[in-house]
Amino acid sequence: MSRRLDYVIELDRPVADLYLSFTSREYWEDLVAEHHKHTDSELTRFESSPNGTDIAFTHTVSRRDVPSLIAPVVPLRLTITREQHFDAFDAAKNSADGHYRALVPAAPLHFDGTYVLQQAAGGSELRLSSLCKVNVPLLGGKIEKWACDGLRGLFDHERDFTRDWIAGHY
Repeated sequence: MSRRLDYVIELDRPVADLYLSFTSREYWEDLVAEHHKHTDSELTRFESSPNGTDIAFTHTVSRRDVPSLIAPVVPLRLTITREQHFDAFDAAKNSADGHYRALVPAAPLHFDGTYVLQQAAGGSELRLSSLCKVNVPLLGGKIEKWACDGLRGLFDHERDFTRDWIAGHY
């Protein structure tokens, strides 16, 4: 079983400006610093080339931060590595595609997804399409629901951070 989550972040800047932000080291360092206020987080990779931009960072959470239903299937400290890739900006389409995944080697969780940064009526939008899969018999569906709810909360937090970051940089 798996669950899908679709999420849209609307931003009031042109797509090209947002692409420059999402592919800048400064944006990711600031985002990871924001996450570090709540979890142990670290930017572990940032590479940019004409083919696109690759970013990786980790979050480490304690077992006490997960619901009691899920705690027995996770270790005392759970490290999640997020990997993201933005393709090169397509000026003809005024958009950029990408993909992401979360690696959780110590738990039976699998997250991945795609995104599209594109023009919208009020500026731009980042459309995220995520898939969450948990390989735990009987409890998998409940854990997937918890994980998707957590992912939605994470996206809400990152949306708010991004809006503030963009407002402070343009």
